[in-house]
Parts: sequence; C-alpha cells; structure tokens
Amino acid sequence: MRTEVDIKKVISPIDYAQKILMMGSCFSEHIGEKLAQRKFNIDLNPFGVLYNPVSIASGIQKLLHQNTYEEKDIFSHQGWWHSFDHHSCFSNPDKQLCLQNINERLSISGQSLRDSVYLFVTFGTSWVYHQKSNGRVVSNCHQLPDTLFETQLLRVGDIVRMYSLLIQDIASLNQELKWVFTVSPVRHWKNGPEGNQVSKATLLLAVNELNSMFEQVDYFPAYEIFMDDLRDYRFYADDLIHPGTQGIDYTWRKFKETYLSDSAIETLKSIESLIRAKNHRPRNAGSSEHQEFIKKQYQSALSLSQKNPYIDLDEFISYFSPDQG
Repeated sequence: MRTEVDIKKVISPIDYAQKILMMGSCFSEHIGEKLAQRKFNIDLNPFGVLYNPVSIASGIQKLLHQNTYEEKDIFSHQGWWHSFDHHSCFSNPDKQLCLQNINERLSISGQSLRDSVYLFVTFGTSWVYHQKSNGRVVSNCHQLPDTLFETQLLRVGDIVRMYSLLIQDIASLNQELKWVFTVSPVRHWKNGPEGNQVSKATLLLAVNELNSMFEQVDYFPAYEIFMDDLRDYRFYADDLIHPGTQGIDYTWRKFKETYLSDSAIETLKSIESLIRAKNHRPRNAGSSEHQEFIKKQYQSALSLSQKNPYIDLDEFISYFSPDQG
C-alpha cells in the first residue's frame, strides 16, 4: 500500500532551449545537478547552498540589483576569506580571488535571472542566525563561535511579505518568469523534532499563501513525496536525515513528469545514453567492436548537436571523436 503524491503536469513545461535558475537547499541542489548533467541550460545556486528564506531572498535581490561585493563585505577566519552571504564553496585563502569568484558569478547569474523561464526556490528551514553585533541574518556561520550569533524563527507573515515584494520586483524585469517553491525534506535536527516540525510548517504555510496570491507561483511537493509517499528509511542516506539515492531518483522522475516537455524528455534520453556510453569501460578498448561502438556514439552526439544547437554537447563530441589523443 502507498499514498502516492499525484502531481499534474504544468501547462508550460521546460524545453532544452530555455534557461532555468535554481536556488536554495536539498531539492534545488539534487535536481539541479541532474539537470546540469543532462545538459539543460541551468544556473544552479549562484551563492552556493542556502537554507533560509531571508538569505535566498537577499541573494535574489543582489542578482537583481547587481550589488558588487567589496573588501568590506568579506572577512578572514582561519586563514580563509569568507562571505556571510555565500556557502563555503566561495571561500578562498586569497582575498582577491574570493571577491573575483563572487562577483563573476554575480554578473553571470544576474543575467540568468533576466533570461530564465523558471526560478526554483527550495526552503530548508525558517530558523535564521543573526549576528549579535549588527542583527544581520547570515547564510553561513563559517565555523565562527556560536556565541557570536542568536537564532530566530521566522513568521509566516514575514516570509510572505518579503517574497511578495520580490516577486513583483522581478516581474517588472522578467515578465515570463515562473516561480516554483519547494520545501526540503531534510530534517534540521539541531532545533529538535518539534523545532524542525514548526520550521517546516512555517515554510509550507508561507509557500501556500504565496501560491494563492500569484498566478506565476507554483509549488512542487518534494517534502510531501518524502513524508507521505516514501515513508521508509531506505529512501534516506546513512544519517537517516538526508535523502538517499533511491529517494532522489524517485523525486527526479516526478519532477521530469511534471516540468519537462515531451520533446525535452526524449532528448534527455538520448543524452543519458551518451552518458552511459562515456562511463562504459570496455574489456578490450582496441577491439573492432569497441571502435565501432565509439564511432556510433560520435555520430549520435554530432547528430543530436545539429538538431539542438543550443545544447552544449562538446563533452561527448570531444570524448568520442576519432581524433582524440
């Protein structure tokens, strides 16, 4: 027996020719990686993984207004330079490289915000960390002492007001943009089971209200898929908190059925075939059979590229090229 989550296919599904922007935690990261591997035109987490609605909204605002980062906006800790707005993947022991990487990505992703047809936003928690010194909400504490921060649980109304203004601001820039909110199924156990449930409920209520307020807002039930459909720890990783491979793959199938056009799904199958072929390790690489296999994959990659010039298939064309090496 199962309680499968039924999701209707969207009216305007995504094609390969369109651009996608994804921000947030868990769902955005896992599904975004699968889209990127399959050569969709996706900009994934331009600030790194973010968890709370305030930090995600702040990031989107910075993409909108192109607020360039300066030396005063980063700090040094344990020999590395960090930004409170960014995940540690942007941290660097070189101050100038840290700023350069942050600002280059800011410029690229700012254009993505203007060009994308879909913006997927995944909320992880409604608990936020404030710096005691100035009250600022940080995206990442970067292993600084807990004594420098205090926690706060956001209210539903705070999130709704924040994103209502943001959705309207973005609409003046990109009228075609559709928003899809999701809530991460990852438990934030630091706040205990009750604190985690209150946090998730806050996020779900806020998203539900935004969905009812704006025609361009949708909700994908990643949280419900794990809580109601995949009610078994075999769908989780070894820590029993984060989604495991089976759970991610199942959610990916649901996402494809909901948001990808039929033509995109067919093209995706061809690209997945090239991925499997590239990962194949033959027993005898010099055999005539394997050389014929390589030639066939090269022709497939060329043909697919000619039919879809907006898809970057250079990885496969180069790999299977008869001139390689």
